Amino acid sequence: MSKYRLLTFYWLIPMYLFFLVSQQAMVYVGAKDTVEEGIHYEADVLDMEVKQIAAQSNGYIVIAFETTSGTKIERKMTLSIQMAQQLLQSSKVELSYRKGGYPEIVLLPTYELQVKTSLFNGAVAFLGLIVTLIAGVRVQKYINRKSADETGDDFNIERVDS
Repeated sequence: MSKYRLLTFYWLIPMYLFFLVSQQAMVYVGAKDTVEEGIHYEADVLDMEVKQIAAQSNGYIVIAFETTSGTKIERKMTLSIQMAQQLLQSSKVELSYRKGGYPEIVLLPTYELQVKTSLFNGAVAFLGLIVTLIAGVRVQKYINRKSADETGDDFNIERVDS
């Protein structure tokens, strides 16, 4: 086996980017469906925290609400810093809930930002996918050429007559 064959692991990168594009598309469509088809509730904000660690800033919110069937639901949701800023001073938050949806809960004050973010993330991942696919074709051609050039150990057999 040629040492260049290990470069075929390059194809893991486009596969991962395809996964990201698919996941962001599911979040985009799912959030829209949850808002359109879900039931709107008002939830109590039990806890909220914003973390600012060096170059990484995010937060979380803990909400609780009761469905029309009487089920109490309490969830801890991670938020980007932009979403958390919109909810900082809120003691109650409007949401849309759709059981089995992806995502099940969409916070209505941050809905537009969530949809735009998933659309933007999906577009960036799609652009990366196109670039890595083009580069992958070139890498694969290189691998095939180098593997064909390698014939193994080079040695000469000479006949010696005495």
